[in-house]
Amino acid sequence: MNSAAEKSKEEIQIKIATLTEWLNVVEMARQEKWNPGFGDESLFFNVDNEGFFISYLQGKPIASMAVVNFNENYANIGYYIVKPEFRGKGIGFALWKFAIKHAGERIIALDAVSEQEKNYAKWGFKSYYHTFRIQGQASGNSVSKVNTPNINIIDQSTIQSVIEFDASIIGYPRDRLLTSWFFGNNRKGFIFSENQNIKGLIGLRQSNDGYRIGPFYAKDQDHIKALFLTAIREIPENALVTLDVPEYAQTTINLLDSFGFHTLFHTCRMYRGTPQIVYKQGNNAQASLELG
Repeated sequence: MNSAAEKSKEEIQIKIATLTEWLNVVEMARQEKWNPGFGDESLFFNVDNEGFFISYLQGKPIASMAVVNFNENYANIGYYIVKPEFRGKGIGFALWKFAIKHAGERIIALDAVSEQEKNYAKWGFKSYYHTFRIQGQASGNSVSKVNTPNINIIDQSTIQSVIEFDASIIGYPRDRLLTSWFFGNNRKGFIFSENQNIKGLIGLRQSNDGYRIGPFYAKDQDHIKALFLTAIREIPENALVTLDVPEYAQTTINLLDSFGFHTLFHTCRMYRGTPQIVYKQGNNAQASLELG
């Protein structure tokens, strides 16, 4: 390493970020074309406000990483970004070693780009499946024809049931994330219910490039289609719509194909430690790659 790089490394400070400071990272994510959802960051901080780390050089943010502890057993890594001009100098690795300590002995999940899969494996992470970033345009075609008598908007009277249903799918409770996830400007959620039991749900919110859908759960093909069309009906026609769909959700992938959606890239869902649930059909789109 040359002396200039060594000097820069010595001057780098790693700090726990406040929500206001983290807005710089949200902008970094936009520059990386991650298409963050509007307002997601404040909801992420509701989960663990000490799990967001920034590396600074001369007072300017140059790298970031989130290690968010959902509970005493489970954590999720996201927002691992190094500005392009500072890559290859060990800055990201130094941040990684510092921030990952926050998870302690918890099971840790992350979504890795394929070229980094081997590097994460060196830290004990194992790949379980691929997740496809799929994007298309909202269309009014046939949307008005869908009959959805069992679909209702998520409100304060149903949010606790939604949190419990979410936990039954992914294996751990996310009450601090989901309590406000479906509420606010351009954020909504819908549930499909039968005999007062939730059979599926879908969330949508505005994002940097249009709208994001997630979480999205349903097992029955008709429920999947009805929920998707309900969400699309809420989105301005021709707006871009993005979902992060696990590879085993083939019914959803086929549905999106029929609407002209296409895959942008894929990530590898990886865990250090054994996941708390075996992922199965019914998980049709993640809430976010940044927090699972």
